[in-house]
Amino acid sequence: MPINPRRALIVFFSLRVTNMVFSEDLFNKSSPEYKALEQRFLELLVPYLQSNLSHFENLEILNFRNGSIVVNSRMKFGRPVARGVTTTVYLILEDFCNTAYQTMNLAIDKYSLDVESDQADPCKFQACNEYAECKVNKWSGEAECVCNAGYFSVDGLPCQSICELQTDFCLNDGKCDIIPGQGAICCRVGENWWYRGEHCEEYVSEPLVVGIAIASVAGFLFVASGVLFF
Repeated sequence: MPINPRRALIVFFSLRVTNMVFSEDLFNKSSPEYKALEQRFLELLVPYLQSNLSHFENLEILNFRNGSIVVNSRMKFGRPVARGVTTTVYLILEDFCNTAYQTMNLAIDKYSLDVESDQADPCKFQACNEYAECKVNKWSGEAECVCNAGYFSVDGLPCQSICELQTDFCLNDGKCDIIPGQGAICCRVGENWWYRGEHCEEYVSEPLVVGIAIASVAGFLFVASGVLFF
């Protein structure tokens, strides 16, 4: 299939640095630690890729993930390139891995290299956790992790249960649970009382509830008997 001349080629790649220790600050793209490491990899990789790849335009660090440190990136070419560009990129990055330790004190596991073209699933390089679903914007092609109901991401961290993030989410001794597809629930029945509401904030006495139920049944029977009588 011929390459669309109006579309620049995108190549995704992932590599693992084994002599660096991951920290949770690297989940947060606004943190100084993330920005410093992002800048370091851009300064190391961009000149190397520019000098070895024709029509290389830019490199974007998508994210850092745990596993020593896994660097997920995306590079863009300014114009269509040869069909086998992913193989070329792989070989160039493999050579980069081989020389990185001697010249930059970076131990990169070359067997961790993963290079894919723009036909790849962008969600693969988002590494969403078990409490999130990766969704791709059909217009931009950008992928993002969207937390499931009852889970939230704070400062770029992986999705966590609201029960863990907000320990006072449930009031009045309510027990916080996540119901798949619904979100967080709190309320549970006590011996002589019930609470209701999103956070178990509203008190309802059992005698009152029973009384309302009895009155409702009595009203129904009264109406039914009236209909039958007439």
